[in-house]
Amino acid sequence: MQARKAHSLISQVYDPRNLARAWERVKENRGAGGVDGVTIARFEQDRGRYLGLLHAKLKDGSYRPRPVRRVEIDKPGSTAKRPLGIPTVVDRVCQQALVQVLEPIFEPTFREESFGFRPGRLAHMAMRRIWGQLQAGATWVVDADIADFFGTLSHDLLVGLVAERVADGKVLGLLWQFLEAGVLRDGRFEPTLTGVPQGVWSARCSATCICTSSTRRWQWLATALPGTPMIG
Repeated sequence: MQARKAHSLISQVYDPRNLARAWERVKENRGAGGVDGVTIARFEQDRGRYLGLLHAKLKDGSYRPRPVRRVEIDKPGSTAKRPLGIPTVVDRVCQQALVQVLEPIFEPTFREESFGFRPGRLAHMAMRRIWGQLQAGATWVVDADIADFFGTLSHDLLVGLVAERVADGKVLGLLWQFLEAGVLRDGRFEPTLTGVPQGVWSARCSATCICTSSTRRWQWLATALPGTPMIG
C-alpha cells in the first residue's frame, strides 16, 4: 500500500510558534555566524524583528537562503580536511523550523535498525544492539561506508525521496533552495550542483533518508549471510 502524502505544510513551517521553537533550538546549539556576520547574540538582541521578517518572507514566498560559509576542519584520524558548511543564523532557524514539521512525518518510516542522525538515538545504542544480536547467535558484522557521501549526493535523489511523503510544492521548493544556495569559500561564491555541506539540516535529512532506502535495498544481505545484524 502506498503511503499517504502530506499536504499544505508550508503554513506549519512559518507558524510564529514553530519559528520561535526553532530559534530556541538554534540558540541552544550555539555555533558561529554565517556569511552575513549575524551572530547568535546579535540575533537574540533583535529576535522579534528577525523572526517576524522570516515569517513574512516564508509566507509571501520571497525567502531566499544565503550561501553557506565554507570552512575546513580536521578529520579525526587523518591528515585530510573535512569541509563544514555554516549557514546564517536565520537560515539555521528556517532549517530547524522545517525539521520540526518534517521529522514527525519521516521518523515513523525509518527502520528500527537505523540509528544515524536520529533524535534520541546515539552510536552507543547501535553498538549495544549489535552486541545483543551477536550474543543471540549472529556471526557476521559488515562495516560499510559511502565514500564522500555528503560531497556527491544527488539533489534529485534526495528531493525525490522526500517527495515520496511530501506533496507540498512550496516545502519541496524550499528544500531545493537550501540545496542550491551555494557556498562562500575565501570570499568566492561556488555553486552546489551536487552534494550537501556538512553542518546543515539537509545533510542530516539526506543521510537518514538515503541510508533507510539503501538498507531496504540491501536487505538481501541478511538472507545471503544468515545471522547478519542490519544496523544503520
